[in-house]
Amino acid sequence: MNAFIGDSLPMKMLYKKLKQVSCSDAPVFISGESGTGKELCASVLHKYGKRHQGPFIAVNCAAIPSELFESQLFGHLRGAFTGASCDRDGYTMAADGGTLFLDEVAELSLDVQSKLLRFLQTGQVIPVGATAPRVVDCRIVCATNVDPSVLVREGRFREDLYYRLHVIPVALPPLRDRGDDIVEIARALVARYAGSEGKAFQRISHQAELALRCYSWPGNVRELENVIRRAVVMHDGEQLTEHMLELSVAARRVPLPPTFKQVPDEGSSAHVRPLWMIERDAIEHAIAACGGNIQRAAALLEVAPSTLYRKRLVWKTS
Repeated sequence: MNAFIGDSLPMKMLYKKLKQVSCSDAPVFISGESGTGKELCASVLHKYGKRHQGPFIAVNCAAIPSELFESQLFGHLRGAFTGASCDRDGYTMAADGGTLFLDEVAELSLDVQSKLLRFLQTGQVIPVGATAPRVVDCRIVCATNVDPSVLVREGRFREDLYYRLHVIPVALPPLRDRGDDIVEIARALVARYAGSEGKAFQRISHQAELALRCYSWPGNVRELENVIRRAVVMHDGEQLTEHMLELSVAARRVPLPPTFKQVPDEGSSAHVRPLWMIERDAIEHAIAACGGNIQRAAALLEVAPSTLYRKRLVWKTS
């Protein structure tokens, strides 16, 4: 899955799942915060799937007015409505033999949802103004940055469509949970933007990398791209430093465990603690920060959840 950058535990788990489902025709439902790479994930599924020689059609459902969406999705015939000056194939027909990616699928109106459900059930589309159906064979991958089950409970998303689409769920981890992937992605972005902008940047300073690692990235990879590109455009040099990053919202920084803030005076051993105590404090801090979720804490610490369970058991019995 070389389109992604990073080998953190959450990403390794993602790569494993994508490899398992890429060659299937089952619908995939990608969820994740804005900026986590949902379209990239869909394109990876297509690239490594059996339909890779077919087209990959990405549709941003939120960007199309609801009154035009049916004709955009299923096509229309000339004269079907005012302004329809010629026949037009919709996105579904354009994706025939390949993959149709519906981003922000939760933005579809209930009327269009019912027509999408019919297409999924029959494999046929009826362009606006037509009477005869057309057979279309494409894989459906969709995505949203909201919890679709909540929309179902609120009556804003059809339950039957949800179960048709939510066959294989794929959750993308937020950037703040990906550990050192943040720095690895940042280095790749520095190289890319330095080349495109004609700048001399070759590396990131240690303090800048620490700042990147500690920031919580509410905008995820998209925000990281913006921060790095702005720094490269607005500054010069061979090394990108912390002051160039403009990470000004201190409240969004992820606090380090108190243990790591206690730096003893040089030559003093009074404050030196056993390594197992430091490890215990770091683990308990991570679990507390994750609201007791050991799976997420393990992902942040880049260890297996079984490691945390085992260590905590040893500490309780010792």
